[in-house]
Amino acid sequence: MMTMTTQIHGILFDIQWDEFKPHSSFFIPCLDDKKAKKILYKKCKERKLQVRIKTVIENKIRGVRVWRLK
Repeated sequence: MMTMTTQIHGILFDIQWDEFKPHSSFFIPCLDDKKAKKILYKKCKERKLQVRIKTVIENKIRGVRVWRLK
């Protein structure tokens, strides 16, 4: 299993990229969604993943959700 630690706003998130299959998603809590999106788009581009990233509020927590498209 390939887990890559990604740092967003000083917090380390372990993202299991090999488990990130098409039509699945994950949520990252954050306040600065523009910066988080920039970091996540870069990481996804490095892995040649086609994604959609949106700012969302889930369970009263603001963050970004990343969906893998293909």
